[in-house]
Amino acid sequence: MKKEKEKVKIKIREENDKISRSVRKGNKWKNLLIAAVLCFSLAACGSGPAPDPAQNTDGGHPASAETSLTSETAAQAIGHPETAWTAGASGTAGRASEIASGEKTDRSAATAISSERAAAAESSERAATAIAATAAESTERTATAATAAESSESAATSAAALTSTAALEENFSREDSEEIETLIRDYIKNLSLEDKAAGLFILTPEALTGYGAVTEAGEATKLALEERHVAGLIYFTGNMESRDQVRQMLDNTDQWGGIDLQMPRIKDMLVVNGSSMAEASTAAAGKTAAPAEKSGETIHIPPFLAVDEEGGLVARVADSPIEVPYVGSMGAIGASGDPEAAYEAGNTIGGYLRELGFNLDFAPDADVLIDPSNQTIGERSFGTDPALCGRMVHRFVDGLHASGIASCIKHFPGLGDTETDTHTGGAWSSRTLEDYRSAEFQSFLGGIEAGTDMIMVSHLTNEALTGNDLPASMNGAVITDLLRKELGYEGVIITDSLQMGAVTDRFDSAAAAVTAIEAGADILLIPADYASAHQGILDAVETGRLSEERLDQSLFRILMARYRRR
Repeated sequence: MKKEKEKVKIKIREENDKISRSVRKGNKWKNLLIAAVLCFSLAACGSGPAPDPAQNTDGGHPASAETSLTSETAAQAIGHPETAWTAGASGTAGRASEIASGEKTDRSAATAISSERAAAAESSERAATAIAATAAESTERTATAATAAESSESAATSAAALTSTAALEENFSREDSEEIETLIRDYIKNLSLEDKAAGLFILTPEALTGYGAVTEAGEATKLALEERHVAGLIYFTGNMESRDQVRQMLDNTDQWGGIDLQMPRIKDMLVVNGSSMAEASTAAAGKTAAPAEKSGETIHIPPFLAVDEEGGLVARVADSPIEVPYVGSMGAIGASGDPEAAYEAGNTIGGYLRELGFNLDFAPDADVLIDPSNQTIGERSFGTDPALCGRMVHRFVDGLHASGIASCIKHFPGLGDTETDTHTGGAWSSRTLEDYRSAEFQSFLGGIEAGTDMIMVSHLTNEALTGNDLPASMNGAVITDLLRKELGYEGVIITDSLQMGAVTDRFDSAAAAVTAIEAGADILLIPADYASAHQGILDAVETGRLSEERLDQSLFRILMARYRRR
């Protein structure tokens, strides 16, 4: 009997040591994952439901060794050491009591040997007392660990569910992206040629509806968006009267100008033996899971709702009656030499734009101020140092993205050395490719590395760079050869406004639109005559100058960008 008692004490100490080591090593979260995998394995093997203790008809004998071991091991794996200790201790105590109370005594003979039975009972009582004392001592030693485990039970259960969800999101992130890409390609495939051409434009609300000074999105806007499935709209100070007015206008435009795609719920795609990952993890934690939705969800892709909000001189919202935090010029921020100031500027602007309902900011300016006397760009640039400009642009873009706002860096390949303004007429430069590589390209690469959603191409003419007199916005040597190939940019490329004098002095709206798409642009910004520009795209496809596949390429980039910043 003494030996058996010693064995019980040793067994309890071993269990206690195992629990302590597990707590010290911080294995709880790893064990949670193991438990989830175990649940999947059991489900995949078609294991039946656990036996109901109420159905036990074997005269009250303990469950089989296999069942007891599984319960103890599962309790440890799930991360509840106090449960594991209780299961182990109760099993050990049961075995000790069986040994102490009879040690395989013949039951028929035991009734005739009352004195021996009384002695055995006395021994059993002493053994139980010893076991209880040992258990109490062991419990005291592990009180801290058990209390910590108990207090974190709820958190562990929540963490298990979150871990399962995170694992699914990670495992299916690629499949999610592929699913969206497939849905978008299918959507494009089913569009009419007229709608494909319309999807390449960003217009003002006035150009869309034919009304002047639009400050609300009503029936006229709804009908226009049903007829013209444009990529988005750009707003100016004259469109803004109050915070609520802007919110309502943008909300209506989003509702009528967006598209809705149906897709399966990615988080419920992994199913084992009829149970999703979320269901299995909650079941392992002893909770009841709500039925997983298998129906699919609607993905809303809004139109671009854009504005020029750089801070400083160019701030359409800040210049309106709406009160927003003041953000100074990029030149002042650049002079501080602190890229984090650029992040704060982008994040502040992005914050109030998002709150109003915008989703795209034509900012920041990535021009390098090659000529400090340049007044076309001036304080809109972060400065004269290309490397510093690159860091500033990178962090400003980061700030916008952190607020959920799409960014558009501008005006490639750079307007920092021009003497004239493309708004009123042509702008020229004679700088070489090496000049751009040592200056502006560094600044634009800062934005590209930050993942800018768009790059705006200017109407600059530079024959030394391109070998012809076409503006950069319509020049394949700039858009395709430099921006796409040399700088490796794969996002959306948008022209500067096509109603500027640098364009309208030389091209009609149809020619400008077709030439820009032909050169590699994706979005045509504010043509002087939308109807003519739209018809020009249709005619170019019909004559074979542009292929429908070329339109599809741009539409795919545009819709993916709209989806990412929705």
